[in-house]
Formats: sequence, structure tokens, C-alpha cells
Amino acid sequence: MREIDELTAAPAPAILTAVAPVRVLLVEDNSFTRSTVASSLSVEGLSVTAAVSSASEAMDSARTLEFDCAVIDLHLGTGPTGIDVAHGVRRHQPGIGVVILTSYADPRLLSANIADPPPGTIYVVKNDVQSTGELHEFVKQAMSWEDSANRPAPPSLPLTDIQVEVLALAAHGLTNAEIAKRRFTTERSVEMTLQRTAQRLGLEPNDLENSRVVLAQAYFELIGGKGPA
Repeated sequence: MREIDELTAAPAPAILTAVAPVRVLLVEDNSFTRSTVASSLSVEGLSVTAAVSSASEAMDSARTLEFDCAVIDLHLGTGPTGIDVAHGVRRHQPGIGVVILTSYADPRLLSANIADPPPGTIYVVKNDVQSTGELHEFVKQAMSWEDSANRPAPPSLPLTDIQVEVLALAAHGLTNAEIAKRRFTTERSVEMTLQRTAQRLGLEPNDLENSRVVLAQAYFELIGGKGPA
């Protein structure tokens, strides 16, 4: 009877252990984008502990709160870039993951002299994100950065740093003479740089389109915009 009782006895209830949600610091200067990304992260079960708009607010949060991952826009207006912020946050919380979420197809389009991101950073172009699930996956990848020595580098256009710089200057309306003066070179050198840039980007201006207009259009597409304000 004892053996039968043991066989028919109800199993002991399983002990459920609550799993704490991933804590995220979100840094995005555009209020609409900030609220949209925050909502997307929350839908995926992540806890947006702080959603701030500036580098100074991000650093204050890093000093006073704890996070598992920071999701940071690359372009935060004048002042420090998102990569600068990422380095600052990592100094306070060395183990956190970092996701740079941006419209820039190449960080050099923001600044020719931009710093390299912290080790293990996941660089994500906003237009490439198709779902909240993908964004969640990027966060998970970023959090395991210490286990991934071969994390891929940020995307890079097939352009030299000089070509990126000259492209940006031309797109913002500087003439060849103005660019040459700024770069301490000749107008002919600027013209050749722009021609090589167009070739590397696969751009073929025709009789109806000025080459500088085509280059400017390409530049603003690469930074996720339609043109200068």
C-alpha cells in the first residue's frame, strides 16, 4: 500500500523563479523617436529604466542608476556623439551592452574624425529594423559582448575618410573652392575626389542631373534624411 501511495501521490509543485527584465538606458534626442523606441522595447518585455535626450542626462543616469544595456542614437545634436556617450557610460558601468541605433549608414558621415565605438557595440541602422523582435535581439547580442571577441565592426561605405569628408561638405553646399580652402588643397583635387566618390558609390549623373546634386541626394539618403533644413 505504501508503494501505491507513493506512486499516486501528487508531484510537488515546481518552484518558479522570477526573471528580472533587462534594464535599458535609452538615449535619443528626438522626442517622437524616443517614445516610439521606448514603447517597442517595453512591448518586448524590456524595462526602460531611463529614456533621456542628451549626453549630460545619459551620464547622470549612468552614475545613479543601473542598466544591462544602453541603446543610444549616434547624432545627439551639437556636442558629444552617441559614441562618446557610449564610452562614458561604459566607464561607469563596464559590463553593459551597447547598441548604437541611428539613421547614419556609416558613422563617419556624422564626423570624419569620429571615435571608434566601445568593444562589442552593435551598430544598427534604423531603416534596417523590421520589427520590435529584431530590436530585442540586438539588445541580447549587445549584452553578450564579452563572450564575442569577433563582434562585427560598424558598417563602412566603400569610401576613404577624405572622400566622406568632401562628400559631406559638398552636400551641404560648399563650392570646390571653399572645400579646397578648408582642406588646404586645390580645387582640382576636390573635383577629382568628388568624381572618385561618385564612382565608388555607383552614381552615374546624366545630362539632366548635375553631379553635385546627385552626390548630395546620395549623402542625405545615407544619413536617413531628405536634405538640409
